[in-house]
Amino acid sequence: MLRRLFLLLVLNHGSLWADVCQPQGNTNVTGDILTCKRMIQTLPPKSDSVFRASLELVELYRKAGDLKLANQVLDTLLEQDLTNIQKYNVIRQKGINAYRQRNYIQALEYFHNAQLIAGQLDDLSLSGKSANDLANVYQALGDLDTALTLFLQSYQLAKQLNDTGRQAITLNNLGNVSRDINQLDDAILSFRQAHVLHQQAGDITKANHSLLSLGEVLMKKRQFEKAQTLIYDLVAPLNESGSHAQVSRAYLLLAEIAIAQNDTVQATQWLNAQKHTRQLIQSSNTDQRALLIEAKLKQLEGDHNGAQIILQQGLNAHDQQNSQLTELFYIALIQSQQQTQRYRNAVDTLQNYVNMLKNSRSQSESLYQFRLQRANVLNTTSSSSNHDSMITLVCLAFIAGVLITTVYFKRRVTNSSSSSTDTVVVNANSKHLDDEQCRILMVEIMTLALSIWEQSIGQSRIELAEQSKVWKVNIDDGRLRVRTFERYLSIKTLPKKPRWRNIIATANHVIQHCDTDHPQLKDLQNKVSQLEEIALISG
Repeated sequence: MLRRLFLLLVLNHGSLWADVCQPQGNTNVTGDILTCKRMIQTLPPKSDSVFRASLELVELYRKAGDLKLANQVLDTLLEQDLTNIQKYNVIRQKGINAYRQRNYIQALEYFHNAQLIAGQLDDLSLSGKSANDLANVYQALGDLDTALTLFLQSYQLAKQLNDTGRQAITLNNLGNVSRDINQLDDAILSFRQAHVLHQQAGDITKANHSLLSLGEVLMKKRQFEKAQTLIYDLVAPLNESGSHAQVSRAYLLLAEIAIAQNDTVQATQWLNAQKHTRQLIQSSNTDQRALLIEAKLKQLEGDHNGAQIILQQGLNAHDQQNSQLTELFYIALIQSQQQTQRYRNAVDTLQNYVNMLKNSRSQSESLYQFRLQRANVLNTTSSSSNHDSMITLVCLAFIAGVLITTVYFKRRVTNSSSSSTDTVVVNANSKHLDDEQCRILMVEIMTLALSIWEQSIGQSRIELAEQSKVWKVNIDDGRLRVRTFERYLSIKTLPKKPRWRNIIATANHVIQHCDTDHPQLKDLQNKVSQLEEIALISG
């Protein structure tokens, strides 16, 4: 009996099995792919072994950089009659491929669908993994607040499962996001906690990685001596463990500290050490951060021509759109071009920078639409005409609701002798028609206002909640949270006492302080006017 239970457990969790294809490692990925394909042909069709081997083949294709073939394997699997756990794994792999191709909105859709399946399975481990997947995509899209919320969710699930390894990894992710949104004290707390957990688990290498991240935050706080001592002391143990990538990162941080202290000699020494260490890493990718720091050193030395060559090299090799690193490259290049009086080149660079920001805005608008879909405001359809029809129906239904409500109140004023029975019927119909439209309108206003705020001001929902002065800001586990604000981004039913004034005040704050030429500002103003009319009628 125990043996049968064990076999059932293994069948439901493929990760417990040894590799079916038995890859040989990094030396010959092509050979591993051929071996895996031959192995699949020898296995019983549509068996669990074939399924697991197919997922291994997907990973091998991805390792080889052939995402097209990886997706073909996954699409073939989706045509089969899969269990929920198998669907979860396939859809998640589709999301990973989309993420690797930087199709972030598509990746969000896959990861969200996988999250729904994890919820149906009531599997906390899978739910935590999905929260982490979604957080990584939101972080790539620049929505660091949502990423932070999801990482916190993943962390809480890891605590619930007593998975210290996952807790430590998630704390590192939380620290990275806190660092990027300049919540440096939160970042320090996360990295210190991650370091302790890694030490408790006996993983000294990962514990040192957390300390290195802590040193970077201390550098950002301009505590240069503390940062320098901490990072320098990590170089030897990281070298001993063979963590060449982390040693390279340590040397870059030391070089950055030296540049901040105007010590060009020391910065040059650290950069040379980094280049030597980089040769030990088997990677064909260009180290963008190293190029940026080297360019900063050239600028400090007054060699703006040399800096421009390095910065242009970095931009040519950098294919990540709207990353903070790309923006720093553009800004530094424009500065050096101005210093050498190459104003025409500076204008061209500025135009490229503007084009990148436009692409960022387009991406943010796509993210805004996805947020609405998650809140059940819009239905995802494969046809654009169906999508337009849905929007039209929503608008018509909303207008009809407002008209019915208006007619009702006019009759109430002009014909007070109407029977109470008729009044109840009309009021019930009006409420039935209006509640869903009001909910949709409130979600649209909150989501659109936040999207415009993030694009125009560059601040998070925390700052918007604080500055609009109508939302309560709480401290949860040492972090600022705006739970009520966040709830109105995706409410599923209309509350008994909707916070009309809070929503209207927040939207008006955005309208007053954001760019007047923002393409979505007029849409926000129109929606606020509609909500003001409803709030006035509803009291």
